[in-house]
This record gives sequence, C-alpha cells and structure tokens, in this order.
Amino acid sequence: MEGRARVRLVPEGRELDVEVGGGVTARRLLEELGMNEEMAVVLRDGAPLLPEDRVRPGDRVEVVRVLSGG
Repeated sequence: MEGRARVRLVPEGRELDVEVGGGVTARRLLEELGMNEEMAVVLRDGAPLLPEDRVRPGDRVEVVRVLSGG
C-alpha cells in the first residue's frame, strides 16, 4: 500500500485506495475525487482536516459529502 491512502466515501459507503505519493493536501485529494471544500470534508480519526493538511501514505480517511437544503 506504499504511496496510497485508504479513502471511505460517505454517504456512498465505497472505499478506494488513492495514490498520494509522498502526501497530498486534503484540498488536492478532494480535487482528485472531483470535489472541493464546499462539497465535502476530509476526516482523519474523526477530526476534520484543514485544506492544507496532508494525507499521507497509509492514512485511512473519510470524505464526507456536505448536505445542504433550503
């Protein structure tokens, strides 16, 4: 699993292995998944990551879509 992080998509429930090389920002991870910070939040150990926080090889993170209504 070298160079990869395990990503769980919520609410979809899918899990992906995503190439992160030596590490990518949470913002970049979202971009690679076709999202941005207004659409989803990245969590590690249940705590939200800032857009500039790094996701590193071996990390297990959740990408939680933000739902809004009006």
